[in-house]
Amino acid sequence: MRAARRFVASRLGDGHPCRDDAVQLIGELVAESLRHAVSCGRPPGYGVSVLATPAAVRVTLSTQGCGCWTSPELTPGRGVHLVDLFTRRWGVSASRTGVCVWFELGHDAAVPPPRGVESESTRTA
Repeated sequence: MRAARRFVASRLGDGHPCRDDAVQLIGELVAESLRHAVSCGRPPGYGVSVLATPAAVRVTLSTQGCGCWTSPELTPGRGVHLVDLFTRRWGVSASRTGVCVWFELGHDAAVPPPRGVESESTRTA
């Protein structure tokens, strides 16, 4: 979980308006995904990607597991509930081999990021 938080923080950098929220939310989702992977009897594993544009940040968590995590109503933990509450948009796709959860945070475009910032970074743990 710490690795995912550090990864998101490093990709967004100090001073990014969405950094703290993105770091908190990815930590919640990783904790929840690990619990689901263990409950499905699969080895825990995940990948995180960060896409930053001038208008938004999208963070994606791809997990290994059973794919049983598909909506906040089916999730006993708080991670997806927080994502639903604090993000502009989010989504989930599930299969027999895993789950992909993404969320999008908006930020004030009045202070544009450096020219050419539209990058995607990925890390697998």
